[in-house]
Amino acid sequence: MRTVRVLFLGASRLVGLMRRFRAAAAAESVAINLASIEDESPWHAIGASGSCRVVHGPAFDSPEFDPFVLRLVEEGPVDAVIPVIDPAVQAVARLSEALQRAGALPIVSRAELCQQVYDKAEAVRFFRSHGVAIPDGPAFPRLAKPRFGSSSRDHVVFRDQDELTFWTARNRARDYVIQPFLQGTEYSVDAYVTRDGRLQGAVARVRVVVSGGEVMVTRTERDEAVLDVARRTAAIPGWYGPLNIQVMKTAAGPFLLEVNPRFSSGVTCAIEAGLDGPRFILRERLGRSFPAGPIEWRSGLCMTRSREDHFVWLS
Repeated sequence: MRTVRVLFLGASRLVGLMRRFRAAAAAESVAINLASIEDESPWHAIGASGSCRVVHGPAFDSPEFDPFVLRLVEEGPVDAVIPVIDPAVQAVARLSEALQRAGALPIVSRAELCQQVYDKAEAVRFFRSHGVAIPDGPAFPRLAKPRFGSSSRDHVVFRDQDELTFWTARNRARDYVIQPFLQGTEYSVDAYVTRDGRLQGAVARVRVVVSGGEVMVTRTERDEAVLDVARRTAAIPGWYGPLNIQVMKTAAGPFLLEVNPRFSSGVTCAIEAGLDGPRFILRERLGRSFPAGPIEWRSGLCMTRSREDHFVWLS
């Protein structure tokens, strides 16, 4: 039986995603070997649960990382490299050509695109130039978010100009993006784009309960206006693999909030709904065909998460 070897970067807590890759391998009648590069912490859930082997390595932005991962891929060998956190996306995009020469398939969008969406100030200019609706204008309340932040950390809301002026006098505004604070329904759209730029599908879901920037309860909900924003965003050349497109639907219409060119933490809901990114990746690496058209899915699938305990002896 053929064995497909997949190397993740930063999978750490994504036990559910690892299980979905194992299910995809079973559906494709292949064996699978999963490993993920992580820091030196001994308690990564994917390792403690036995769902993925942990390889301790240097930080993704350190000078030691590039030779480390290339050596790992060459010695593996590794069939596919998949980044699942933002710094890892930048690393794999930077190394895409070298990884391909080493025999691996990097599941990552074009490097310029990854850099533009990683920097939220650049992302605003980029998406505006492509005619995608983004939060704009001088209205209050306003929101400041770090240019290189994630998971809604360190966001600040200003009710009026006095609060913004007070904050600006004490912080470096150039390190933030300041936009109107939109109120409405937030959608997270999981999408998958093939290597030839075809949208394999996009599943919209409402973030019902969020904790620490990570979704705990979500449900699929088909909204054509939201999906239109996602489709136009996904049609921009250069995307490849999984995308997470965040959209806020307001009384004035839907607006793009941001794009993460990787699997989202709640992607298992979209996988269950029919957007089987793990299986798409395996089929591509195995040289097998994709479904002829975009996947079909429907509203009403709810995913609720529960905490699962794992145990590791530290001494």
